[in-house]
Amino acid sequence: MIRINLLSTREIQAEVGRRQDIVVAVLALGTALVCCVAVFGYQIFRSAMLERESTALRAEINSMEAQTKEVSETQAINTALKQKIAVLEDLDKKKTGPVHAMETLSGAAPERLWVTEFKENSGNLAMNGMAVDNQTVADFLKALAASDYYKDVELVETTQAQQDKLALKKFSLKSRLLYQPEAGQPAKVIPLATSASGGAAKK
Repeated sequence: MIRINLLSTREIQAEVGRRQDIVVAVLALGTALVCCVAVFGYQIFRSAMLERESTALRAEINSMEAQTKEVSETQAINTALKQKIAVLEDLDKKKTGPVHAMETLSGAAPERLWVTEFKENSGNLAMNGMAVDNQTVADFLKALAASDYYKDVELVETTQAQQDKLALKKFSLKSRLLYQPEAGQPAKVIPLATSASGGAAKK
C-alpha cells in the first residue's frame, strides 16, 4: 500500500518563506562579518601607518633636538670665549691704563708748565703746578679735557708766586681720572710734548 503525503500549498509557501528568511539572515550576517573584517583591517592598516608616521616624527624630533643641543653648546662656548676675551681686555686696560694716563699728562703739559703735585684717590685727581702765565695754564687744562683719561677738568685756583726771582702762576686743578676710557670710545693719548726746557709732568 502506497502512502502519499500531500502538503498543502500554504505549508509549501511557508516552508519556502522560512528558507528564504534563513538565506537572507545568513547573507546579512555574512555581509556584516565582511564589513567588520574590512573595518578592522582598515583600522589595523591605518594604525600601522600612524605608527610609522609617529616613528618618523620622533626620529626627526630627536635629530632636531640633537642639532639644537649642538647649537646651544656652540653658543655657550662662544659666550664663555667672549667672557674670557673681555676679562683679558679688562686686565690689559688696567695694566696699560696708568701708563697712557701719564703719557697724556706729559703730552698735555706745555713747555713752561711744571706739575709739582699729583694726588689720585678712587679716581678723583688733585693736581698742583707752576706755569709762566694764565694762558699756559688754560692751554694745559684744555689739553687734558680733550683726552679720554681726564674728565671734568676744573681749575680750582691760580695765585701769584715767586721762584728763583721769576714771577710765576701757581695753580690747582681737579678732575676725574679714568684709567679705562669709557666703553665704545677709542682711547686718545696726547703725544708727548717735545721740549728742550722740559715741559713734562712731575720733574
